[in-house]
Amino acid sequence: MTSQRKKGIIFLGSFFLFWSAVLGADYSADELEDGVFQLDPLPTEDPDPSSAPVFVEEPEDTFVVRNKPAILHCKARYALWVYFKCNDESAHRRQHSHQQFVDPMNGVRQVEVSVDISWKEVENYEETNKYGCVCFAWSSSGEIKSRRAVVTIAYLKKHFFNQPLSTSVEIKGQISLQCLPPEGVPPPKIFWLRNGEIIDTSKETNFIISNEGNLLISQVRLADMGNYTCGAKNEANQRLSEPATLTVYVNGGWSSWSPWSECSSRCGRGIQTRKRLCSNPAPLNEGEQCVGETAQKTDCTTLCPDNRKENTINRAVDGRWTSWSSWSTCGLDCKHHRRRSCTSPKPANGGRYCNGKDLATGNCTGGMCRAVRDRDEVMEYGSSQAEKAHSAEPETNITLYIGLFVAIAVFLAVLVGMVFVVRRIKGQDPSMYIGGGSEVVPVQPDLTQNVLNLPPHIRHGSHSDLNSNEKSGLCVAPLLPHHHLFSTNIPPSPAQSHVPLLDPQMSHAPNSTDKTTPHSDSSLSGPSSLTSSRANSLFGPEASLGKNYVTSVTLPPNLDIECIAWKMVTKAGARITVPDSGITMTVPKGSMKASAKEEIYVAVLRDDKDRPRLTDKQTLLSPVIQCGPTGVSLRKPVIISFQHCAVVDPESWCVGVYSSESSTEEENPVWKKIVTLNNETINTPLYCQLDSRQSHLVTDQLVRYVLVGESQPDRKAIKSLILAAFAPALHSSVDYNLRLYCVEDTRAALEGVLQIEKKLRGKLIDNPKSMPFQDGGSNLCLCLEDVGPGWRCKPGANYQEIPFQHVWSTRQNHLHCSFTLEHIDRSLQTISCHILVYQRGIQAHRQILRINTDLREKPPASPAVSLSIPLGSTVTSGNGNSPVVSVDPPAEGFRLSSEVRKQLCACLNPPTSRGNDWRRLARELGVDRYINYFATKPNPTEHILDLWEARHRESTALTDLMNFFRVMERNDAALIIERHAGPWL
Repeated sequence: MTSQRKKGIIFLGSFFLFWSAVLGADYSADELEDGVFQLDPLPTEDPDPSSAPVFVEEPEDTFVVRNKPAILHCKARYALWVYFKCNDESAHRRQHSHQQFVDPMNGVRQVEVSVDISWKEVENYEETNKYGCVCFAWSSSGEIKSRRAVVTIAYLKKHFFNQPLSTSVEIKGQISLQCLPPEGVPPPKIFWLRNGEIIDTSKETNFIISNEGNLLISQVRLADMGNYTCGAKNEANQRLSEPATLTVYVNGGWSSWSPWSECSSRCGRGIQTRKRLCSNPAPLNEGEQCVGETAQKTDCTTLCPDNRKENTINRAVDGRWTSWSSWSTCGLDCKHHRRRSCTSPKPANGGRYCNGKDLATGNCTGGMCRAVRDRDEVMEYGSSQAEKAHSAEPETNITLYIGLFVAIAVFLAVLVGMVFVVRRIKGQDPSMYIGGGSEVVPVQPDLTQNVLNLPPHIRHGSHSDLNSNEKSGLCVAPLLPHHHLFSTNIPPSPAQSHVPLLDPQMSHAPNSTDKTTPHSDSSLSGPSSLTSSRANSLFGPEASLGKNYVTSVTLPPNLDIECIAWKMVTKAGARITVPDSGITMTVPKGSMKASAKEEIYVAVLRDDKDRPRLTDKQTLLSPVIQCGPTGVSLRKPVIISFQHCAVVDPESWCVGVYSSESSTEEENPVWKKIVTLNNETINTPLYCQLDSRQSHLVTDQLVRYVLVGESQPDRKAIKSLILAAFAPALHSSVDYNLRLYCVEDTRAALEGVLQIEKKLRGKLIDNPKSMPFQDGGSNLCLCLEDVGPGWRCKPGANYQEIPFQHVWSTRQNHLHCSFTLEHIDRSLQTISCHILVYQRGIQAHRQILRINTDLREKPPASPAVSLSIPLGSTVTSGNGNSPVVSVDPPAEGFRLSSEVRKQLCACLNPPTSRGNDWRRLARELGVDRYINYFATKPNPTEHILDLWEARHRESTALTDLMNFFRVMERNDAALIIERHAGPWL
């Protein structure tokens, strides 16, 4: 190379270095090739010097694997140059693409650059921060930089923590195949294969992949048999578990019996047989064979033919008429009849039936018609008879006047006697039922017979009918008439009147000074406020005010204000409690949208028409609960807590949850079963937690609910009844009435009885007691025993029986019976007796109510006050059975804050190899009966904690929860609660 050529090359290189320094390019000697710099094309002049660079695309976080580098992209407009810096070092040598172009639509210059990041570079980076790159865009107006894109090494280990296992399941059953993927970055996604093909859950609705990766099959079919493989996939790799074989077996079922075969003997005794096959369906895949016999035999007899008549046996015999019978007597229609039959002989061997009629009818002749004779006699002697009647008319009128005078005299004497007797009785002792303006008190007869069914006209009759029913031993639900209710200022309930309880047009007493107004829960500090106001509202004028005076919410009609509670609910949640009923609705935090506000109510329905119609085998286990309003949009389910009366035995009871969307005004609401406990599927709309005495419904539908149970096959379930005895506070001196109620053993049912007796002004004469009642068809027996001196019960009137179905499947809310004691010694004013209650044939389930009353005690000013049983009181049980549960008023608010719940969910939601995650928490809290309900939720821990808040209202609930976490070896979760509540726990 000549010296002049070398000088030219050096000059050209110096020229390029100069412009590189001006433009800010950073080149090294490594970019020389064959003594010449390999530079990118020089940037052109900025068309708009006033425009600063703008990023069109910034680099995103990515992953790098061993055999594939990560690629970062960056694009900017109005830029002369774009480049990367990784960990504050220039990345020009790794740029594998650098493009610039002008958008033909707007003439704006755009520059795009990409860079490769190898796995080795990221692995060798030893700084504390993660490996990252930043994109810079430069122009004459300035320089900008993008967000920092982090590059992470992706990996996926080989071994699964939990692989699916081969199993067998009965057809139409439910199965869950477990899978816990291997550790990897980023977290691998789970997919499932059946016989090597990926399962698409959007197309096959029978399959559900839970949030932790398990495969749930809601209803297994024969087509679902095969090999199932769990797959895990991320950017680094894809892993497959060992295949698990799912076998679907079918238990055999009998076909119908075939017809009986012909008798095996043609003469004399033989055998007939019939068969059936185990083919409906046939056993499959080692399914159970049919239990029972495949063939049945029975004896048969064939008559042997007589040899002498052998030739005539098969000959056809035609029927012949018998002779006509004699004519019948002549009827009022002047006709008589005669008959014959086709039996001389009967048709045989295919012979023809007789031709003609077997009945003949004719007119009476020869003076036989009685009506004709009478008419002729009247025509013949008509004139003479009229003359005789005309002549006897004065004598008849005189006799008529004398009889009428005697009847009027007798009537006046009886009326004067009745008035005298009534005044004498009222002067001695007023009746227990005194209506405003009523001055007549009927003298009631004693109990003389056992009557168990009440006709409708008596059931909705007057007040005197109710008293007479009690005297007759009727087992009924008491109803109050309209006139009596209004005369004593007692508001009628929907079950007792066709007039709505909250009718705005109902008048009230203007002179009343005690005005206690019911309020909604939103204005109360606790349930006690509503309880105190209700006792006054029973006899005050406020009970007759309009609905708008009580609340602004649009409540359904025909709801008793004493049986309902409501509250304005926001995203903070709420607890709504119906006082004295044991019914609470928990609306968890976050159930409502951030800006939403809704007035939600819960009520107990005590009208007989609101109870579902049950079969003879079914029985009601809980009060009928109404929630609303319908159509509220909930982001999370609510929890409805209430008592039930089932003596819980999973092997004896088949419990179902029924719901109804019918209006409260409908006479016959439509009920449908929505779930049967222990038979839930993936599509079950709610979860029911059945504890020993409490039940909790987790649902997002605000409708009407009730629990209905029946005995399992070959089992006899037991429910608990509550027995409560009442007597009138104001009684007659002649007799003494006792009423004994037999209702479901729940606080809501007992409160309904107390409200009825408040209106009847009755008093409780012994503590309510619980009694087991067993399925099986035995009647409930009630016997009045050990009556003290001075009183007596008529022979045969001290024993009553209530049919089994009236107790087990009744539609009455307040089923009761009554006894009457007759006062025979007025000097003795104390009453002592026992009422023995038992189920026929089951003497172990018996209960005794002891009555000891002094009639000289002054009745309370307000008998209703004596009926009040505090919510924290105990109802006794004489035989060790569970009494009515009485709990303290639930605390307002929630124990766990939103922040603590978020931390616990983040801690327990991810599945662990040891299984001490949310599944173990559900098992420790006893809510794992149907774990798949929580598995289908995006945040299972949150739903479990919501149910925990509703179930555990005791003061030690937080301490117990923290101890559960320590038993689970989750000290991190226990530490979260300890930081929240303090070390004093």
